[in-house]
Amino acid sequence: MSSFARSFPVGSITDEMIESNSWFAGLLRYWRPAGDALHRDQAPEHALVSQGQMAEEDPKRLRLAIRDGYVNFYRGGQSIAKVGFGSRGGLQARIHNKYIYGDEGSGQSYLTVTSAGVADRNIPGEKAYSGLAELRGWIANANNHTGEEKKFVDLVVARNPNTIDLEMALPAYSLDPAERRAPRMDLVVIEPIGERWQIVFWEAKLVDDGRARCRGGAAPKVVEQLTQYTRWLRHANHRELVISAFQETCRLLVAFRGLAAKVNPYIEELGAGIIAAAASDASPLLLDDVPRLLIDDRAANAPFTDNGHLKKLRDEPCGLQVQMVSGLNDMTLELHS
Repeated sequence: MSSFARSFPVGSITDEMIESNSWFAGLLRYWRPAGDALHRDQAPEHALVSQGQMAEEDPKRLRLAIRDGYVNFYRGGQSIAKVGFGSRGGLQARIHNKYIYGDEGSGQSYLTVTSAGVADRNIPGEKAYSGLAELRGWIANANNHTGEEKKFVDLVVARNPNTIDLEMALPAYSLDPAERRAPRMDLVVIEPIGERWQIVFWEAKLVDDGRARCRGGAAPKVVEQLTQYTRWLRHANHRELVISAFQETCRLLVAFRGLAAKVNPYIEELGAGIIAAAASDASPLLLDDVPRLLIDDRAANAPFTDNGHLKKLRDEPCGLQVQMVSGLNDMTLELHS
């Protein structure tokens, strides 16, 4: 049976630990909780506003995702730091060498960052961490590896404050090679349903992605991808595991925001759903096990609609809930149709 959980000993992170691991303080400083583009009441140096207009992208903005025993900081879908506790109890991050070394990085090796600095197995000792300028360099290098779909997802997160996870990996659950592992889900959000909150999954695609269209009577490949997600969610006790994990995610996001506020007093508020689900007396989350499809049509690809691809996705037997995005005003995720 596969395992799925979300956990992190956030209570073990002391003020002294943040101070002695300035790289971690920097990650918290650049973390933007979901929905950040909706907040306009920040100090000018922290706001995503220029001359009254909302900037479409912030190239330094990071997203935080809770995992089981560690957290990931993402820049445009690229995990620039996997943060957890080392064997000696200290905070540490694992960072791909291509983000630290840029064009000089290669292969699949990772470097470890601790309070002592950056450790490279190929270089004796540790290199001192040089502060926010170095972190900005890692983020800039990550931007060079970010694809258009992941940039789109980041913009959607910026306009949906109840986003609770991204790049959600599904563990193996079957001996059948075809079901060994489903792809990662792009977005996990919670939406109101009556007086409760429901977990919802979204898969994002660019409008010109061949997996979202096909000729003849066959279903587009994305339909099977989303069906895989549903099969996984309905297998054994996966629903209960996911509900428990994401309720804990909400609690941990509240705790991490408290830490981040110590280094960035202008950090945005969390979504109302996250705060509600994190409360000690919160009702268990509900779960919609049929993922939805989000299509980036900012390129205004008329043939996608004119040639029947959108209709095929929405009509039976596919029957998907599909949201088309033509601009920033369409990025608020639709509720259940």
